[in-house]
Amino acid sequence: MEIISLINEDLIELNLEATTQKEVISQLTSLLGQQGRIDSESAFIQGVLERESEFSTGFGNGFAIPHCKSDTVKTASVIIGKTKNGIEWNSLDNSPVTFIIMLAIPAAEGATTHLQILATLSGKLMDDEFRDQLMNATQPEQILDLLDELTTQKTN
Repeated sequence: MEIISLINEDLIELNLEATTQKEVISQLTSLLGQQGRIDSESAFIQGVLERESEFSTGFGNGFAIPHCKSDTVKTASVIIGKTKNGIEWNSLDNSPVTFIIMLAIPAAEGATTHLQILATLSGKLMDDEFRDQLMNATQPEQILDLLDELTTQKTN
């Protein structure tokens, strides 16, 4: 699964004004809705929040990977957001989150697409240089280039 095929510039917001976890999830979900990738924004938000209540997706080092597998998702998607100020996310390292990579996965692809994307991203987020490059990106194109490189590296 190539992550780059699941995202475009319109699914990246590098200046989120959100101040809470729920606001971040809502704002990123609206990007999905604008592209017609989900049937119900409210159902998707509820699914993400339910997942968060089970176990925080705050990965550490300022990153979170919230996700939802749901019948409301029409097209598997990756949505990226960056906040100006850190958001309390109940992260594994107790640090605030500023970079969010949200996954929207159709329920039927939960055991395949979801696990492949999550494994690829979480593995790469262990790399300090990759995290720094994401954090320092100021344009959506830079994020897309990094994700494209990630796919290229995996196939080489």
